[in-house]
Amino acid sequence: MTVNEHGMHGFDQHYSIFPQNIPNQGILFVNHKLKNRSGHLGHALVQCANGDLLAFYPNCSDDNDGHSAIGWMEYKRSCDYGKSWGPSSILPYSKQLLNSYGNKSAMSEKAVVTKKGSLLLFQLICDISENALWEPYWIPVYLTSQDQGLTWEYAKELGKERGRVYDALSRDNTIYVLKFCNDAIIHWTGNLPNHQYKLYTSDDNGQNFTIRSILPFDTNGRGYGTLCFLKNGDLIAYCYNSSDEYHSDYVISHDMGYTWEEPEQSFFSKKLRNPQMVQYGYGYLMHGRSGNHGEESGHFILYYSSDGIRWDDGRYLCRCSAGYGAYSNNLVVEIPTSHSRRLLIHSSHAYEKNKTNILSWWIDMILTGDES
Repeated sequence: MTVNEHGMHGFDQHYSIFPQNIPNQGILFVNHKLKNRSGHLGHALVQCANGDLLAFYPNCSDDNDGHSAIGWMEYKRSCDYGKSWGPSSILPYSKQLLNSYGNKSAMSEKAVVTKKGSLLLFQLICDISENALWEPYWIPVYLTSQDQGLTWEYAKELGKERGRVYDALSRDNTIYVLKFCNDAIIHWTGNLPNHQYKLYTSDDNGQNFTIRSILPFDTNGRGYGTLCFLKNGDLIAYCYNSSDEYHSDYVISHDMGYTWEEPEQSFFSKKLRNPQMVQYGYGYLMHGRSGNHGEESGHFILYYSSDGIRWDDGRYLCRCSAGYGAYSNNLVVEIPTSHSRRLLIHSSHAYEKNKTNILSWWIDMILTGDES
């Protein structure tokens, strides 16, 4: 058993990672190296109502040494809860957007399945007219599928402000979406008073979204974001502070996102950029890049917490071996045949310069009979 400075039970007591004890290696999910391609952000993961898994990833050019948004989205389907994956398919909307306009691309960052079984797939719309980067942003859109992702309806805008969807959750009859209203013309982190994190919700299966609240973050120098429901029903949101990668701001709502407490900070001993949080098993997991500055930055890092606020010292899932990477996402997979759950994590990992492959990990709970 491992215990951190707060006295919490550590990750290793309750969870196991596959593959284990293999440095600098996950499971190779997409090998972009074969065609000198790249794929940074756009890792939507979702389990359909029929149990199928859909795993999205970007297929982009090697412009800017691979740090590129010039491309489209593809996805693979698993019909056996992740044991095997079918061939790659192109997401038609993203390819059509690129081909029709030439100066826009779409990255599928988040997906949810509603209680009625609809799939919603949220797209970052990138302006690539001046360079290969994702910024500036246009108004984000979402696609809806009624047939487990076989076909998709026309895209709908989420709100009227330009920005980026950083997270989306579906709980009971409500869809919760965290949108950062920042067009990224100046910079992708907040820099103007109207750059705000807003919580959008839908109670009609995604047909319409309304603003439920504005999160009380000081957004100057902030970006990225993640949402998670705590075990007591509270909703917590985190964002990244570019000027202090050891501390991430968080806010908590006790009323399903209508109101929020004042911001606090959590400490991450190995730094954290692009946080991705999930409640799984005995506690909570948070993963992302181990910062962007200083020593031991750029690695793919995983933290554990028993309360979602105080985090252990973390462990590296994959060390950086080239340039930028570690854009990631996760999915709790329900396996009804064994009445069990597994956590699937996907992340980009640079194989040369900033050109990235897509890696995956499975995390399993260790049954101890002593749930904390």
